[in-house]
Amino acid sequence: MKTKKIKVIYSNRYSSYSYSGNNTNKCNPKISMEGKWLEALGFHIGDQLEVAYEEGAIHIRLAEPLPALVCEPEADYHPSSNRKSRK
Repeated sequence: MKTKKIKVIYSNRYSSYSYSGNNTNKCNPKISMEGKWLEALGFHIGDQLEVAYEEGAIHIRLAEPLPALVCEPEADYHPSSNRKSRK
């Protein structure tokens, strides 16, 4: 297994509203990864990922693709036949 060293950095998120009514800045830890090495491992732009985590470890893998939803039209369906007539 190959390894890479990266650094946890901060993400400064500006919030225009807080419960106290003041503008706030929130610093959160952030991990960012980029590079052709991700593509070489099978991670491509737009892929869905699954992240599992536990104390001291993060596991990232490709998520299973969702099954495609297929809607087949009914042959004898007529939208106007489902409406109640108004008098």
